[in-house]
Amino acid sequence: MNHNLFSALKLEKTVMFIILALIVLVAAFNIASTLIMMVMGKTKDIAILKAMGAMDSSIRKIFIYKGMIIGAVGTSLGVCLGFILCKLLEKYKFIQLPGDVYYISTLPVRLEALDVFMIASAAMVICFLATLYPASQASKLNPIEAIRYG
Repeated sequence: MNHNLFSALKLEKTVMFIILALIVLVAAFNIASTLIMMVMGKTKDIAILKAMGAMDSSIRKIFIYKGMIIGAVGTSLGVCLGFILCKLLEKYKFIQLPGDVYYISTLPVRLEALDVFMIASAAMVICFLATLYPASQASKLNPIEAIRYG
């Protein structure tokens, strides 16, 4: 009976996933720029580590771990705040829909674990990809040049 409404809600769910992915992509660029600035600020320290024998992979891992920690904290805070908001919407129903347009009077809320997992996983993958460029730039640093001009 309400086929049009449910297909519209399914389309909205897909669009919301895309919008969330784009928001996370912007956050990933923020993480990447933060790590690039950190690499620029820690050039001398990285050079000293490399001069003492640190491998390129070790330097790369440091920056990947740093970026993944930032991404994990942001993702977990986002999931927790989203869960709280969904529970509040479910309990208090403070978003009213016009009754003459829709068949229902309030915004329906149903939290699905698979959706939350997919969004959190996509956020972490995007954060991981955002850390690769700054980490590789840090690992390619020439210690002699960095110490000389740092």
